[in-house]
Amino acid sequence: MGSGCSFPATSDPQQGEQPFATLRFDALCRTIRAVLNVALVVIHLDPTNEWGTPCVWHDTAPEQTPLPWRDLRLPAGSQPTLVLNDAHAHPDLGLPPWVRFYASLPIGPDGAGRVTVIDSHPQPITASLRQRLDDCGAIADQCLRLHTAARDAEEQEAEFRLLTETSTDTIVRGTLDGVRLYISPSVRTLLGYEPDELIGQRAITLTHPDDVPAFAALMQKVRNGTLEVGISEQRQRHKNGSWVWLEAFVRLTHDRHSGLPNGYVSSVRGVDHRKKVEAHLTQLASHDPLTGLPNRSRFRQQLQDALATGDRAEVMVFYMDLDRFKQVNDTLGHQSGDSVLREVAHRLRTVLRPTDCIARLGGDEFTALLVADRLHASDLAARLVAAIAAPIPCGGTQAHIGLSIGIACFPDHGQSAEALLAAADQALYRAKAAGRNGFCFFTPDQESGGQA
Repeated sequence: MGSGCSFPATSDPQQGEQPFATLRFDALCRTIRAVLNVALVVIHLDPTNEWGTPCVWHDTAPEQTPLPWRDLRLPAGSQPTLVLNDAHAHPDLGLPPWVRFYASLPIGPDGAGRVTVIDSHPQPITASLRQRLDDCGAIADQCLRLHTAARDAEEQEAEFRLLTETSTDTIVRGTLDGVRLYISPSVRTLLGYEPDELIGQRAITLTHPDDVPAFAALMQKVRNGTLEVGISEQRQRHKNGSWVWLEAFVRLTHDRHSGLPNGYVSSVRGVDHRKKVEAHLTQLASHDPLTGLPNRSRFRQQLQDALATGDRAEVMVFYMDLDRFKQVNDTLGHQSGDSVLREVAHRLRTVLRPTDCIARLGGDEFTALLVADRLHASDLAARLVAAIAAPIPCGGTQAHIGLSIGIACFPDHGQSAEALLAAADQALYRAKAAGRNGFCFFTPDQESGGQA
């Protein structure tokens, strides 16, 4: 052994510094050299991987030239353990003359790496030396495996981070109490916040008041550990103060060891465009495209709802039909007729109260649903007739039409939506038979119950 020890970490000058390898194996090389009392230790990693350069420690006396370890032909990975007390007895190995004691052991997954110890003096291979050599090899093997696992974990983490940070969906990790632990950068586009502004807060603090109950119920299932996968649609406040529709897919997470719930992961995306499309489709399905009024099916549903809730004793149904409208279409054309229908819808809305429901059933037929007593219903009907009787500008001229109304009330004239509509329709025919441009209440004995 040389006297006056020096322990420089060595890297391959042709490949540059290898900090990932050096930082993790220098101390190990130094420890093995001290335990075995040898001049040189070489930890040789798999030459096919990106770590490249082996990590080397050696003992050199100040007046001596450092041992030329780079001239060694180190065994390839996966070769069996080789221990020589004196390499001079094995000239076929082609080792340099200064190498006497030599031992090399495979380490790491699949034995791809090696730890090689060398001394310039032969050493007797005692049981104690062999045990220490095996122990050092086992420690080096474990270090390399941990090193490999750490590298793989870093690469996997980098891949997952790449996925979350480049995903157009916003990825959220939170606790069982709903506190955000992580939120991906796409939240800047979604809600206008920096991720750090939302970490440590609960999503419910930004949720629209109308959507809080449903969202709170879902998060309670997360808190209880009873929700595996859930979907939530809600509005959250953008940093600029506007409301943004979001769709969140929430999944409960579990501790790897105990299996107990430990939080949630959510994938969140904006659905404003979809909501607008859905609202448009709903509008088309439930409203008249010409006048914008609810259509027949929507009115029937409103009537059924009114009969099921509220003060049903005051529910009134108006069945309305335009007088002389066919003449407008025949003389002025259907385009002018459409213009007249739009104006009629506007006038009906103007006279009726905001709480009253009005609909176009088709053609020149309209209906209204209101809560009023007989006196107020008569007053509204008279004002509706007067409003439609006023001339309507149309295509450079004026259209003169009228309005006939049949009125039925719950429960005297029917106790279902169908019965009330039928009764109001019969009253309408009596109003027309009485001279048009007026209104009639339904009477079971077929006598006129109103005034023209």
